[in-house]
Amino acid sequence: MTPLVPIMLFGWLPFTIYLFFRLPPHRAVLVSVIGGWLFLPMTGYNLPGFPTNYSKSMAIALGLIIGGRLSGQRRAAAFHWKVYDVPMLCWCLCPIASSLSNQLGLYDGLAGVFTNFMTWGVPYLAGRVYFDNNDKLRDLFLAIVIGGLLYLPLCLYEVRMSPQLSNIFYGFFPHSFLQQKRYGGFRPVVFMQHGLMVALWMAASTTATYWLWRSGELKHIKGIPISIVSLGLIVTTILCKSANGWISLALGCGGYFVFCFFKSSWPFRLLLLLLPFYILLRITGGVSGEMVESMAGRAFDADRMSSLAIRLVQEDLFIEKTLERPFLGWGTMGRGWPVGKESGKSAIGMIDALWLIVYNTRGMIGISSLGAMMMLGPWLALRSLKKQKFRVAFIQMGPVLLSLVVILFMIDMLVNGMFNPVYVLISGALLGWYAHQDILLPAKGVNGGRQGRTTPERYAR
Repeated sequence: MTPLVPIMLFGWLPFTIYLFFRLPPHRAVLVSVIGGWLFLPMTGYNLPGFPTNYSKSMAIALGLIIGGRLSGQRRAAAFHWKVYDVPMLCWCLCPIASSLSNQLGLYDGLAGVFTNFMTWGVPYLAGRVYFDNNDKLRDLFLAIVIGGLLYLPLCLYEVRMSPQLSNIFYGFFPHSFLQQKRYGGFRPVVFMQHGLMVALWMAASTTATYWLWRSGELKHIKGIPISIVSLGLIVTTILCKSANGWISLALGCGGYFVFCFFKSSWPFRLLLLLLPFYILLRITGGVSGEMVESMAGRAFDADRMSSLAIRLVQEDLFIEKTLERPFLGWGTMGRGWPVGKESGKSAIGMIDALWLIVYNTRGMIGISSLGAMMMLGPWLALRSLKKQKFRVAFIQMGPVLLSLVVILFMIDMLVNGMFNPVYVLISGALLGWYAHQDILLPAKGVNGGRQGRTTPERYAR
């Protein structure tokens, strides 16, 4: 590894603290979380006394905690615990029950609590605390667009030259290089863990940009017509050569026309509800791997279907093993890994789906609390709009689009294990927005019933 690795990882903490003193707190959060995840190296250090590796997730989380405290911004925030924060607390604390039930000891449980809180809890709380009005939600919307634009030239470079940026700047490659070869070329990795993670991020950013273009909310970005920017991002996402990116791109851009046609949030809420329903059917055997493979075979080529078939067979074995301890799971240490009855060796080579990893290690308590934590923000934000008069403007478009981005991440969780704290931040931000919606959405009797509106002209500025 190059000397830039420790400089970036350990330097991000003071840099984030500096941001809290120089920027509004919600913008400091955006730069720290999105900038850190896009550009910090995908590695870590095993520090003495630290229960888990000091990685980019830890650097970002510690910066948010210490920066908010030292600057006084956390104490100044109008944050109050609500009942919908309970799933986040359950998710962060469930490793204790899981570890103790598996005789792994209290330390293992506390280490799991620390990891869950720093990885998931801190980005969630940053969204809850610092995003409490429509203007801040708009900045989050734009930050996703900017993040995609920053990655666009880097992705195109790696599509042409192969994934080399991590090697060039940090001196290592974060994953298997062979997995990044697709369709006679390469898919970009940049500074993330895998090409799948990049593809989903580019699809989310492209979706946000596309909505801005089609709605007319923004005409230019630095003098460049947003139509050109949007088309460039679409092409880049396609060149990421990952099925998850293509599916997310189609759902994200197609979601705009669904939004315009129905002028209601119910199609997005229905899509959100389908996710836990699918998980429940997979666990109970209502949907087998063969059924999923049969449906997917109509849309994907033989190579992708071969990969999916292997994943589904391994998922079925993993589910069967997890059902032996369905409520609190098997805990860590690989105790829940299925093994052959006669050979005693591992029955599968790998598992990718994030939901299944959580279900296997933390049981139904873990997957239910994590799912509720991620779903409540989009669900409450979408439900709060159902009785409003819909029009294509940011006052409705922002919460709907951000909810859709979280939904795309949760769909990806069904087949991949690519964590990204930005999506957790968005879920928390939607809850922060929902908690203050009485001052965000139009109110009668105040300024002619237009309190809290964000006009297209103001948004374009």
